[in-house]
Amino acid sequence: MNQAPRVSCKQCDRRYSELTNTCPYCGAQRSGGGKHASDTGGTIAKRMIILFLFAIVAITAVSLSVIYLGDAPTGESLQNLPTPDVSHAQEQEQGEIEENDTPAVLTPVEAEPIEIRIQFAGDILLHRGPINAANIGPSTYDFRPFLRDIAPFIDGDLAIVNMETPVDVRGGNHDITTWPLFNAPFEILEALDYAGFNHIIAANNHAFDRGFDGLVATAQNFERVGLDFTGIYVDADAFHTPTILDVNGIQVGIIAYTDSVNGLESLVPAAMLPYAVRRFRSHVMDDVPAIAEDIAHLRAAGAELVIVSLHWGAEYVDAPTEMQRQIARALSDLGADVIMGNHAHVIQPIEWHEREDGSRSLIIYSLGNFLADQTRLNPPIARTQFGKLVSLQVIREPDGTIRLGVCEVLPTLCMRDTSGNTLGIVNGIGVMPLIGGELPDFVTNEELRAWGRRAYEHVVRIVGEEFIAQG
Repeated sequence: MNQAPRVSCKQCDRRYSELTNTCPYCGAQRSGGGKHASDTGGTIAKRMIILFLFAIVAITAVSLSVIYLGDAPTGESLQNLPTPDVSHAQEQEQGEIEENDTPAVLTPVEAEPIEIRIQFAGDILLHRGPINAANIGPSTYDFRPFLRDIAPFIDGDLAIVNMETPVDVRGGNHDITTWPLFNAPFEILEALDYAGFNHIIAANNHAFDRGFDGLVATAQNFERVGLDFTGIYVDADAFHTPTILDVNGIQVGIIAYTDSVNGLESLVPAAMLPYAVRRFRSHVMDDVPAIAEDIAHLRAAGAELVIVSLHWGAEYVDAPTEMQRQIARALSDLGADVIMGNHAHVIQPIEWHEREDGSRSLIIYSLGNFLADQTRLNPPIARTQFGKLVSLQVIREPDGTIRLGVCEVLPTLCMRDTSGNTLGIVNGIGVMPLIGGELPDFVTNEELRAWGRRAYEHVVRIVGEEFIAQG
């Protein structure tokens, strides 16, 4: 039988079998590789500390058990415990609530109606006479005196006017032109802003007079002055972006069309022709469905009130065609709340259109000229100088319903002062309010005053006494 190998203890130098890890003579532990570590005083002390700590933990555990379990009730004693008086506690708690925390009675707050006023004015059409009269220096103009006397009456929350022509298309008032291809001085926009207008309609038959670049420059000039506008578009994105204005909390959508661009389509790149302006035909009903879709898109985008501007019809006639009436009424039934007509350069009737749901729309077939000088047309009475400023009350009821309230017409006269004695500008023109058929008191020239009375009578005859503003 083979004997197991033996190793030497490094502590006492005696030999013993390697089958054991402890020297049987001195008790030294054998380490790896035949090395031994002595189980001397340090090792023994460590073992004693561990045993001492274990004893403390055990004693603590027993003590806690006595504390927590010593007084615990037995199963029998649990059955004899008294039942808490929950009803009494609830009554006490309820009494405290009634005494200290009585809820306040809240009175419902009813929503108030919201009311705004929208104003509509006709064409701004500048021929050579007014432009020359407004010239105050090289390439510098001031049209504010022409609107000074009407400005106090332009005070609507939204005041809309039709800018009939391109404006300063080359910058710096270079190449200012009139009929047949217009380019008005930049300062006309500053004058409109001064007078109180805050929204421009630009879809009309002169929109392409100076080509697509002129259209873009005109749009930029509107923005430069801070005037919102509808009707001309610099790209497809602008065309497809709905015009919706927040007017004192009421969302007003505006969309504008023209039935003519005077045959100047060739001045606009073919790719932009579908987007530069919105076109329609005013002699047939065929385009009504497409306009109705645009109205529906405005509604879907959040418009509560929709205004549709139509540049249409024949010039210098006092009444719309039967087809215009059919188009306007059909669009009203399809969601247009206001039809704003332009292009005739003379005023035409206004009417309320009653819809099947009991609401009504307002149709203004033509607003006529507002600031223009076409006194040589239609003699002996130049009806092109007779205009109207239309004010419309719009109300949102507490339930959200939009209702059209009072509509008032202020007749106006765009008066030419050939001598300069009245307006202070030779051949200057001024838009004058006609209150009760009379020009302002400072106009003392009897010929001019008679002209004012004729203008007032004409407006009353065309639109009806019921619409005329009183006082």
